Amino acid sequence: MEHLLKIPCTAMPFVSEADYSVTLAPMIHADRTAPFHVAIYLLQGSMEIIEDGIPYRIMPDQVFFLKSGIHHWGNRSFEIGSSWYYAHFYCDAPSSCMEELPRGIYYDERISLKPSEKDRYFITLPKLINCEEKTQIKRNFEKMIEAHIHGNIPQTSIRLWQIFLECAQNAQDDKVSNGYAEQIQNYVRQHYIDGFTSAQIQEACGLSYKYAGTLFKEVTGQTIKEYQCTLRLRKAEQLLKETNKSITEIAQLTGFSDVFYFSKIFHRKKGCPPGEYRKTYIPGI
Repeated sequence: MEHLLKIPCTAMPFVSEADYSVTLAPMIHADRTAPFHVAIYLLQGSMEIIEDGIPYRIMPDQVFFLKSGIHHWGNRSFEIGSSWYYAHFYCDAPSSCMEELPRGIYYDERISLKPSEKDRYFITLPKLINCEEKTQIKRNFEKMIEAHIHGNIPQTSIRLWQIFLECAQNAQDDKVSNGYAEQIQNYVRQHYIDGFTSAQIQEACGLSYKYAGTLFKEVTGQTIKEYQCTLRLRKAEQLLKETNKSITEIAQLTGFSDVFYFSKIFHRKKGCPPGEYRKTYIPGI
């Protein structure tokens, strides 16, 4: 299983080493069980690190966290010219009575927190996260290393905490986006033949149709309508291969009211008309 780092919200990390590194010759990651945690921001190239038997391939603009006390090693050489920022750090583990910080905590009025709130929450860091569009994480790595080089312990710790927080928040945002996309996928799978309206999609996922469509494409690479068309054509392929129904019947059974439009879309997506596609599976027709 993944060994995820959990950081108490009131704990400050202590950075023992932070720097920039680059491979100028073949290099395999050290085989070790380190007493410290590790944070890596890959700038260019690629590297493979295996933690407790699980291999991780790290690519540019990704952040990777290794947990202390867990055996990790490398089997393959890093790509020549790979470069990265890294930090070795120590941090208290959360107590068993603590709970994960919710995605958002908002109050309608001014509050006074109880002393017990201090030891209530922790954040969970993702094992590996993409940061290509999250330039502040890269900037905080740079500032953390600069502070460490000058012996500024508090500033080094603060910069690392900012990295923790942004990585944790972005990971939660990704989970939420994936969750909404899955809700939309499930709804479309159930209604792709009969069709659906934008209002029905909004009701199914609780988001505006425009925003739902944006999230869906970010996660799946397709618009909602493109995904519906993919499902319809997949069903049409099955019917062409497994039944002797006419092209007109198959068009109707897969939600296409116009057989000519169905044939046009099928040809565009599959490279041949439905009739020719069927002949490749049922010789002699």
